[in-house]
Amino acid sequence: MSINDMLSVDISLRKGEYSSEESYLVSHLTGDKIEGLVTVRPHCDIRIDGLEVFFIGEERTTVQMGKVHRQFQNIKYDVDESGFPPMNKFKSKQRYRFKFDFEVRDHLPPEACTHAVASPVVRQAHLRPPPSFGDPTVSGLGGKLRDDYAPPTCRIVYTIQVNVLRNIPISDKKSVLMTRTLKLRVKPAIDATPPLDLMSSPNDYCLEQDHAVLDSRSKAPMGQLTVILDPPKSFCLPLRDPHSLVSSTVNMALRYETSEAHPELPQLQSFRGQLVATTFYTVTHHDDLPTKKKDFFNRPKNYSDTQFPPFSYSMASLDWVQVSHTMYETALLVPLTLPRLNFIPTFHTCLVSRIYALELRITVPGAAPFTLKAPVHIYAERDPSALPSYIAAVGFDSP
Repeated sequence: MSINDMLSVDISLRKGEYSSEESYLVSHLTGDKIEGLVTVRPHCDIRIDGLEVFFIGEERTTVQMGKVHRQFQNIKYDVDESGFPPMNKFKSKQRYRFKFDFEVRDHLPPEACTHAVASPVVRQAHLRPPPSFGDPTVSGLGGKLRDDYAPPTCRIVYTIQVNVLRNIPISDKKSVLMTRTLKLRVKPAIDATPPLDLMSSPNDYCLEQDHAVLDSRSKAPMGQLTVILDPPKSFCLPLRDPHSLVSSTVNMALRYETSEAHPELPQLQSFRGQLVATTFYTVTHHDDLPTKKKDFFNRPKNYSDTQFPPFSYSMASLDWVQVSHTMYETALLVPLTLPRLNFIPTFHTCLVSRIYALELRITVPGAAPFTLKAPVHIYAERDPSALPSYIAAVGFDSP
């Protein structure tokens, strides 16, 4: 007779204040308390000498040369064993219930990231809990699975794990009779920090371009047009509200220099854009913010890109202002709205990173197309009642 024939162990979570009938699986946010019950139901009289309950976070990555599994969180709850029956003899067909609770923290313990890093900023990023990622069984909303656009090479999973223990004779140790797990969806708060990858990999981005503007008939140069893109303001995923549209803005500055006394000032013909998600992964560790690498055949080696649906705008005439004899300037404020898809906040761990970029293509008559690319930061709103811990607020100074 196997242990499964002798014993049933179930894990159930208490529905929280913010759960609803439409939620396929409740999201647990920073500061939330995960409360639940472990129910032990023996099918025959059996001795149980202990219960262990853990809140575990782990990440897995796979590359062509191998795969790796890393546990970045393992929090233990001390079960109240006063509810155990006399002599630890659990009776057949009785139900024994034991409470547990965990808090979703805003930082990981220092031992979660001990490898060498390029800067304290990287260390601090690695010690932020990442969101659940790459597991479709916990990516649901409204009874439907929603893709989080993680490549199959990456997975970040949170679980509640229960171990049923029995004493080993002539030893102080205990053996594990049975293990049960329950997956959770965790969405930690991610603060609205500037995109870190702009500092580490500027060659991936293009925030400024200038092209000559030619006469449509003679093709003679008429002037020089420069387009400057400011990185967009961060997109904020609203707290416990999956239905609101998430918007931001992009600021663009245009300069036009000409030698003509009364020039014909350029206008925009088209404005198109697209948001791109990049997931980096490794089986060693990221000692710095990762950059894209390709193999001999120019195929992605350590990353995967996802392109979201493109958008376009019809732009009004540019309102140029003359700032000198030959120089004209104007500015654009472009609204951006995320499509109604399952966006995961920007995050960095020792093995996995998810970042976003905005690609813009601007067409001006008489000039080559302007192709600009800027980093985009997506963060999750913090519950005001769940203030950052001291460790998370000050960060870690170890290199």
